[in-house]
Amino acid sequence: MRSESRQRSVRRGWVRPSLVAVMACVGLLLPMMVGCGTSRTVHVSSHPPDHPALQLLSEFEQDLGHPPVGGANSPPPSEPLPFVIDLAEIDAGGFQIQVPTGRYQAPPGGAPNYRVPGPIAAFRGPDGVWRGRGYLETYPRLQAFSGSHERRGTETIVTLDYRFEDDRRYQVEMVVGGGMVRMSEQAQLGPRNLFVMDFYYRWQPSVAFAINRTAEHHAFLYLPCYYDKPEVTIRPPLLIPNDLVDEDEGILPPDRQPSGVAILSRDSEQRDIAGFWMRQVDQWEGRDSMGMQLWQRRQLPGEPASRHFVGPETKSDSTPNPRTAAMLGPSLYEGHVTAEFSLGTGTRQMAFTVVAKPEEHDQMPEPFKQRAAAHR
Repeated sequence: MRSESRQRSVRRGWVRPSLVAVMACVGLLLPMMVGCGTSRTVHVSSHPPDHPALQLLSEFEQDLGHPPVGGANSPPPSEPLPFVIDLAEIDAGGFQIQVPTGRYQAPPGGAPNYRVPGPIAAFRGPDGVWRGRGYLETYPRLQAFSGSHERRGTETIVTLDYRFEDDRRYQVEMVVGGGMVRMSEQAQLGPRNLFVMDFYYRWQPSVAFAINRTAEHHAFLYLPCYYDKPEVTIRPPLLIPNDLVDEDEGILPPDRQPSGVAILSRDSEQRDIAGFWMRQVDQWEGRDSMGMQLWQRRQLPGEPASRHFVGPETKSDSTPNPRTAAMLGPSLYEGHVTAEFSLGTGTRQMAFTVVAKPEEHDQMPEPFKQRAAAHR
């Protein structure tokens, strides 16, 4: 048990001292120092950080002239690749989502990569702006798709069926309404295939928080997207005996393990808070290694596949300081925040919602946590 648990331990690295000092003071690193390209376990604190932590971070960013996500020398925001499948808009009660719909038959060789919409292709929250880009990233090519939606009382039932090479299949049913989207998935694809929700498009957020299984506690995360790094990995709660709990090694008790993530912008004018949480993953094979990950990614504009081409050290061509941006020159890469869901084998249930930021800053996570707690 001990040896298996230690395989999940945190790999330690380094970050720039100035950023570490500020983030450690505000409690955004809980409690690990994190290196470029390394992964860590997020500790969902039983004493949630209050909003003055984010205010301190905001003051730090003001000193640097509010650099855009990805650095002061980031390229202008690009537009996403067009999808090959039609989309329908569905009202969820307080927000809307776009879902793939109709029938699609791929040409010989299969559908083009990164052009197949995921179950949720985009969302529109309190800001009234369509945000995000949900797509599938799969090794077997899509051969055919069918999607439909039907209104039943106050809810809409969405049914999606993706068919791939080698008789692989991914099926989704979504119940949309009441301020949330409840997703039930069945897949036969394998762990290296993904549903990716890229929050970069028409948003570029740089803040998130993780919640625990009961949605009672949370931990804030800062996502500047200066390099590639997985920030949160969500698995089913591991039943670790008390004598084996070692938080320095990332071996956490079940009530401290993350179960969902929410994304938001540091811009006070942007009110959207959007996120996912796991509801049931017991029948999902490979769930002990990854159910969902939150990433900081860097990629070439208009080329989502480039996020896998070059390692994090080579891609660190960004700077948060506008005074040094001209010396470094324009960055080749955009900074993307992505939620990535392994399309393994089996069945899984999760949920998605979009809520508005509350007026009281110290209550920032509460609307999302309350909705997640009511629909676990």
